[in-house]
Amino acid sequence: MDKYLFQQQAQLAGVTLSDAQLNQFTLYHKELLSWNAKINLISKKSALDITGRHFLDSLSVTRFIDRPDARLLDIGSGGGFPGIPLKIAMPELEVHLLESNRKKTSFLKHIIRQLNLAGTQVIHERVQKAAQDEKRHEYYDYVVSRAVFHLQDLALLSAPFLSPEGKFIALKGEDVENEVIHCGKNATVVDFFELFQHNIDIYPQGRKSIIIVGKKLKKGKKTF
Repeated sequence: MDKYLFQQQAQLAGVTLSDAQLNQFTLYHKELLSWNAKINLISKKSALDITGRHFLDSLSVTRFIDRPDARLLDIGSGGGFPGIPLKIAMPELEVHLLESNRKKTSFLKHIIRQLNLAGTQVIHERVQKAAQDEKRHEYYDYVVSRAVFHLQDLALLSAPFLSPEGKFIALKGEDVENEVIHCGKNATVVDFFELFQHNIDIYPQGRKSIIIVGKKLKKGKKTF
């Protein structure tokens, strides 16, 4: 990993990283490759461009987080995206990584220790079960997820976790139009959220992605 090239790319995305943070990303990169050989955290293709496809993609979320000390839940965290890059870039965040796969949760716990990420914990549960825990109801300011769920499903799953006026942030590929239309037409989701679409163009080689932000309304119908 060329950490100084990554530093320049992060700056173009509006994120300034210190030498200590760059060292954390370098170690994260190394551990991802090492563990990926054993438990398939990321695809072989994306493993060739971890900084672009995983780190920069995750950091694109920072522009939508208004409070540096917010509570954030990463649903379906997998190899830690976008939760861990966000935690490295914004150390005051309280980050919870929700992942149902036991081997992936082992990696997440390992990398949290390796990177010394205080205020970060792993939740080894399915999202539907985690949503039944009353301690988590309306606990989070942000729920983030990266291409794990259909947009409408993510909106419904996020609702019990989010505080009023909290936001879910979905990282999607370019082909998301049908999901947005379907989600926007669903009365239950519309009663709960205002939806906003943002086109992201910060990546090398012209790759683009889309981020959908749903702001939870103060009043709306309960979905659980």
